[in-house]
Amino acid sequence: MIFSRLSGFLVLAVTAAGAVNLSSAVPAAAGADPWHRPQCGVVQGDGSATFTRTDGAVLARTATALTPVAYTKIAALSTPNTLVAISKRAIQRSTDAGCSWQQVGTTDRDLAAYDVAGGPANTAYVYGINDQPIYRVQGDRITTVDGPVPDDGVVALAVDPADPQVLRAVSKAGQVYDSGDGGATWAPVGLPVGPAVFLYKAAVDPTDRDHVVAGTMGDVTFVTFDGGHSWVQSTGTGPGRSNGFTVAISPADPQTVWVEGYDLSDTDNDNGVRHIWRSTDGGRSFASVLDGLQATLYNGNPLWPSPVDPDVLYFEFGTWFSNYGTDLYRYDASTGRLTSQHNTYDSITSVAFNPVDPQVMYLGLTEER
Repeated sequence: MIFSRLSGFLVLAVTAAGAVNLSSAVPAAAGADPWHRPQCGVVQGDGSATFTRTDGAVLARTATALTPVAYTKIAALSTPNTLVAISKRAIQRSTDAGCSWQQVGTTDRDLAAYDVAGGPANTAYVYGINDQPIYRVQGDRITTVDGPVPDDGVVALAVDPADPQVLRAVSKAGQVYDSGDGGATWAPVGLPVGPAVFLYKAAVDPTDRDHVVAGTMGDVTFVTFDGGHSWVQSTGTGPGRSNGFTVAISPADPQTVWVEGYDLSDTDNDNGVRHIWRSTDGGRSFASVLDGLQATLYNGNPLWPSPVDPDVLYFEFGTWFSNYGTDLYRYDASTGRLTSQHNTYDSITSVAFNPVDPQVMYLGLTEER
C-alpha cells in the first residue's frame, strides 16, 4: 500500500453542487517562516477571495470587485502563508496569508466544476468531478497531469503531507485509487462501494486515509475503515432511502462526520425533507441535527467542520435571486445553537481555515449576476 499512517493528511473533497475544502496544518520545516494571520485590512487581487475573523459578520474588503460568472475554490497549503485559489479559468496564489493574490496562470477549461487540494512542498492539485484533466500547481508553475482520470471523475482527492507525488482519490463510481507519481498512474485499492452506486461526494479522514465516507445517490452513505476493502452502509438517516449529497469528516475528531442530504421517504414537507445528519462513530450511524425548517438547505450545501471543535460546523446558503446574498451558518452540536451572518455575495463556494488561527476563515466567493 502506498500510504503510511501519518497524521495531518491534507484532504479535500468535492460535490457536484458545491465544494468542500479542509486542509489540516503541517508544521513548517526547520528554518522556515511559520504560518501567521493575515496582516491587512484590504485584500489585493481580482476580488474572488477574502477572509473573515468573525464567522462572516465582517469580511475583509477586496480592492477589486468580483465580476461574474465566478465560482471560487480555495485551499491553504502546508507551505507557510501560502494558499491556492481557482476561479473562472485562472489559478491564483497568495504567499502572504491571503492579503494579496497573484495569477499563476490560466487553463483551457472552465474551473467551475473543479476543486483544489493542498499538499506539501508548495504543491496543490486542481481536479474535477467529471472526466477532466488534473492540474498540478508547484509554486508558480502549472502542469497538466498526464495520467488518465480515475473512472469518470474524482469526488475526493487527498495529498500525502510528506510527499506531493503520493495521492489518494475516490471516483464517482466509488472506487478508491492510489498514485505514487503525482497522478501519472493510478492503482485501484480494495473494492468499489457497491454495484451501480453513484457517489456525490467522498471524504478522507485527515488522520487515517483508510477511513473514507462516501455520500451516494439513494443509499445515503457508506464507510470504510480499511481503505475500501470492505464497506458498511450507514444507518440513522431515515426509514427509507436517502441521498447523501455532501459529507465531511471533522479534523478535530474523525469519529465526527457530517452529511447533508435528502430523505426520499419523507413526502410531507418540502423543506423538512432535507437534513444535516451527524455521526459520532466515524460514519457508522447518524442522527438528524438540523433540517430545512431550521436553515435553508438545498441539494448539496457545502459543509466545513471546525478544525479545532468537533461540535462546530459551518455551512452556507446563497443565491443571486432577488439579490438575496449569502448566509454563512454556524451550528454548535453541544448547545444546539444555530447562528448565521449575511453578506451580499451570491454564494460562498469554499472555506479554508488559517492553520495557526482557525478564527481566520478564507472564503472563496461566487458571483453569478
